[in-house]
Amino acid sequence: MSSTIPRGFFLVFVLAVFAAINSPALAWDPMGHMIVNQIAWDRLTPKARADVKKSLAAFNKKNATDYDFVTAGCWMDDIRGKTREYNTWHYIDLPYNPTGTPFPVDWQVNGLWAMRHCVAILRGERTDPDIDKDQALVMLTHLVGDLHQPLHATNRNGDAGGNGVSVPNIQDANVEIFPKWRNLHYFWDTSYRRTVRDGDVVELYAEPVHLVDQPVARHQKSLPLVREQAAAFQKSPSSKEIVAGGDLKSWVEESHALGYTEGYQKLPGDAESTVVTLDDIYVDNAREISQKRVTQAGLRLAGLLNEISQ
Repeated sequence: MSSTIPRGFFLVFVLAVFAAINSPALAWDPMGHMIVNQIAWDRLTPKARADVKKSLAAFNKKNATDYDFVTAGCWMDDIRGKTREYNTWHYIDLPYNPTGTPFPVDWQVNGLWAMRHCVAILRGERTDPDIDKDQALVMLTHLVGDLHQPLHATNRNGDAGGNGVSVPNIQDANVEIFPKWRNLHYFWDTSYRRTVRDGDVVELYAEPVHLVDQPVARHQKSLPLVREQAAAFQKSPSSKEIVAGGDLKSWVEESHALGYTEGYQKLPGDAESTVVTLDDIYVDNAREISQKRVTQAGLRLAGLLNEISQ
């Protein structure tokens, strides 16, 4: 941390990181979720944009917040320091195998169930006394992003999607404060902006420094970079390979397949090891896959909301 950062700021930052570490794994980091939502916003129809603006205005009034569509993708992570009620909604533990993946029964609460639940509320097919349509919209924007992260749909020997696999050569401000974040899951959360320099897995660009007790304000500081990256992802040659259709279950199946083949099977050295040093081949491949998945999540979220608003 720079010596110019106020001492009080540093304390708030540390406390927030500590709270996050003692929560189940997140998916894409805040910037990743905002890139998903920015890509979706760019593809919404005029009617869908009007509908989500109206819904977000109602959501903000009820919750005394100030989210727009792009920053709303972070809300489900922002509240994790206040409630653990929705922790199991962010992922689905599918067994570590290449094919024939058995899915949990429909009533089990997990990421796939949560997406279906929010879509049903938005379509007027289901009611929830605790979640109205405005909140269901905000939650869905986050969940679609979560379930496109490969290690949010893959669990190897109870390692919580790679949280149990240590990656000692990850370097950034977060892991300097809490080395526990040097793990495979945290790498994949940020892999869309990772590279290798001098043997270390580092960030291509970092999120702006901000006060963590003011979530919307801190997200807003990232918006110029979010818009820049969302545009770059959509213009990337690899974006032409992206399949934007499919249903909710197929999205999860894709993530699970990638988590198995790319997340675990291509790890350098012993694929079963719980301590792995990532090399440039693995990191470059993960970055390309994650950029595609972030873009794909945005395109699919737009398609889903456009269909619901018809």
